[in-house]
Amino acid sequence: MNMELFGFINNLANKNGVLDGIMIFFSNYVPYVFMAVIVIVFILGIKQKRFEYRKIAFSTVVITIINLIINLLIRSIFHVDRPFIHNKVNLLVPHDTASSFPSNHATGTMSIALGLGKYNRILEIIMTILSIIVGFSRVYVGNHYPADVIGAYVIVFVTSYIYNLKLRSKVEKLYEIVENKMATRLGLKSLYN
Repeated sequence: MNMELFGFINNLANKNGVLDGIMIFFSNYVPYVFMAVIVIVFILGIKQKRFEYRKIAFSTVVITIINLIINLLIRSIFHVDRPFIHNKVNLLVPHDTASSFPSNHATGTMSIALGLGKYNRILEIIMTILSIIVGFSRVYVGNHYPADVIGAYVIVFVTSYIYNLKLRSKVEKLYEIVENKMATRLGLKSLYN
């Protein structure tokens, strides 16, 4: 099933130059847009003196790092060859031969999308849709199997749920303490007025 679905999606490649360009853009560059959004939320928190925004941005970085570390652990234990290793595929984006499962692109973008949901629900929905397109593009360009992307999303949903339930309040409280001390030391208490 995984290989059949991969073949169906990847066989769409090299048929339409515009679609290929869009998928390459999503695969290569949209994850950077997600990172930029975290920075923008943090900067808005400074400019608008909204501690809540800064806390959400920090917490989003933490859950994203946690999920990427989980990926690293899974990849070091359970190696899955990339689709192009043993198959003839439409490879639009060259890639190294590191383990294919789970997809870091899908993990990172979905972690950020869900993490920023506390900032703005509409932004979360838009970024979730964009993350799904990123995941699809990774299969389209020949870098991942569909199971790599779906597995990444499952990991993110489970760990994000546990993080929000058990860790988020502790991480945000720690951030509050550290930021408050830094602001006092640097004479930036105006951030809280």
